[in-house]
Amino acid sequence: MGGWFNIDSKFYRFCSYIGDFIILMVLWAIFSLPVITVGASTTAAYYVATRQLSSREGYIWKDFLKSFKSNFIQSTLSTIIFGIIGAVIYINIEFLEKSSIFFPVQFVLLYELTITVIYTFPLLSRFNFKFFKLLKTAFLMANKHLLTTISCLILLGAGFTLITRSLGVLSISYTFPIFFVVLFCMGLYIFVSSLMFMKLFRKYVPDMDKDPEEIF
Repeated sequence: MGGWFNIDSKFYRFCSYIGDFIILMVLWAIFSLPVITVGASTTAAYYVATRQLSSREGYIWKDFLKSFKSNFIQSTLSTIIFGIIGAVIYINIEFLEKSSIFFPVQFVLLYELTITVIYTFPLLSRFNFKFFKLLKTAFLMANKHLLTTISCLILLGAGFTLITRSLGVLSISYTFPIFFVVLFCMGLYIFVSSLMFMKLFRKYVPDMDKDPEEIF
């Protein structure tokens, strides 16, 4: 029994990973509460996740706050711009005639917006890009690496389906369990997508495991 709980055992490391990601997702949820800060919170979550998966030493909350503060302006500006574009697309879909030539275009734009968002915050967590170069790089990489992009879309779709089904099964009085479903889905997505992005980014920067300020 003692072997299971030895700090060098695989079981102990697995439990440690689970505990760390629970703490990380709670931090993500708390710092996302103002809504406008969800981008900064997601960027920080990716920063911590990649450090943990790279087996780097550090304190989760300190690393989270470090990334949250240093990337706050760019990530919040990205969130605002994405929100505005998303709102315009939604309004167009609601009010455009389905026979209009511009109606199907909105779904193409929605797809491009979604995949650009998917790449923006992981990129920002690892690289020091200027704002417009960040968005350009996210857009180009999302359209170039379709296997990673589609995998992320499937993960997000599965998480969204699980959350909506939970809302259908649980009444509004079960807000607390639904909160845990959201945390579980987001935590799983951050974990799996971090592994994919780490592998992808290493194709461009072999020493990607270093901190952003050490790379450039």
